[in-house]
Amino acid sequence: MAGVKQELATLLRSFGTASTIAMSIVFSIMAGVISGYYIDTWLFNGKTSPWFTIIFFIFGVAGGVKNFFILTKRFTKE
Repeated sequence: MAGVKQELATLLRSFGTASTIAMSIVFSIMAGVISGYYIDTWLFNGKTSPWFTIIFFIFGVAGGVKNFFILTKRFTKE
């Protein structure tokens, strides 16, 4: 019985690690897109100008990749 509990704990810990990494990537990209959209709306008065949205999307993807490597390194140490 103790083996099953330990296996379940390991499985849940792995699921938690994967969820943390995935949410980090998604939230980084969302923060970039929302920031870029807000700047586009503020700077160009609501006109269709997705330049800052695209630029900040790329920054969000870069931040997500950086977070992926940082969290992967941190969780592989444990």
